[in-house]
Amino acid sequence: MRLWGRVLVFATVIWCTVLASCLILYAHKSNDSYRGTGERTRRATEQNEVAEKTDIFFLKTHKCASSTIQNILMRFGYRRHLDFVLPLKDNYLGHPAQFNRNMIPRELTSFNQTYNIFTHHSRYNYEEVKAVMNENATFVTMLRNPASLFESMYQYYRLEVTTNMTLQKFIKNPDKWFYLAVRSPARKIGTNQMSFDLGLNVAEFVDGKRNDSVDDFIRKIETEFDLVMITEYMEASLVLLSKLMNWPLEHVASFKVNSRQLVRKVQLTLSERDSLMYMNFIDARVYKHFLKKFQSRIADFGVELMKEEVRKLLDLNSKLWSSCVDKPNFKGYGRTLSYDLRNPQDFGCFYSAKDELSFTEEIRNDQVKRFSTLRKLDSLMDDYVDER
Repeated sequence: MRLWGRVLVFATVIWCTVLASCLILYAHKSNDSYRGTGERTRRATEQNEVAEKTDIFFLKTHKCASSTIQNILMRFGYRRHLDFVLPLKDNYLGHPAQFNRNMIPRELTSFNQTYNIFTHHSRYNYEEVKAVMNENATFVTMLRNPASLFESMYQYYRLEVTTNMTLQKFIKNPDKWFYLAVRSPARKIGTNQMSFDLGLNVAEFVDGKRNDSVDDFIRKIETEFDLVMITEYMEASLVLLSKLMNWPLEHVASFKVNSRQLVRKVQLTLSERDSLMYMNFIDARVYKHFLKKFQSRIADFGVELMKEEVRKLLDLNSKLWSSCVDKPNFKGYGRTLSYDLRNPQDFGCFYSAKDELSFTEEIRNDQVKRFSTLRKLDSLMDDYVDER
């Protein structure tokens, strides 16, 4: 009996030991599994952060609400001290001449002569732009209904003074259209403005011929640009931009920048708008083509998902407005929209409302200072010989 008792006790001890070992092993495996999940999450987060793109060329087309996009890109780059392609003064790089790399002043030339962000007015020249952008930079631009664009441009640049006609009268005088087709005033502004900004010599097309060349031009844009946004669908455009750049929607939250007062807009009849589309026939073809491409892009993205993302962005815009804006006002050239801020110390508020020229000047001064400091260090070490 004592023997069986000892056997039973021994067996119980063995069983308890085995059970305890199993529990300990299970606990270790569970902990390892948990740590593995955390590690995978951490790595995924790091990969997502690394994947945020910082290199982008934005062809800033005239009167296409492109100042809003520009402000987003300037805020993104300035906060991160990225390198911008900038003119020595003001906000144009060569326009109406096509861009070339020699237009970048020495004071603003980076050490490797390539840059993160190009977002100021220029006339498109693919090879030269490609030469100054970092490798794998994203190329984007913005298009607008040509009738709406021309009305906006006519008022903003006060072309009634140049032509000595109201817009309605100008529309009714086709024999006068040629004047703006050859880029007056200052050779920057005229009919088929978007195509001109995109590098096309539109004066060669005033007779309405050379349709094959327009087709080639459209194919060229399609090949060279990663995204063509549409002004009339700004929020959807910004959603697509954020996804393309792997940015959170917060990065593209914004105010309207350089927008005109509604009462200053000319209300055109349907017939007058049709005449403007005919007058700007190259832009009309380009716009219609890329509007269809934009529709296809949204279909591929998913219409319901796009609606959800647009709602999120509208909410972010509303929150930015309510936290930043005391009141809007219209002032400056063209009576465009600006803001009185309730919280000007906040980076997002202050720079979302900052006008293009003063923001550009601030970025330019920062970049000159950074590049100058680095050049001084290079100069210091030019004749250094290590004699140790």
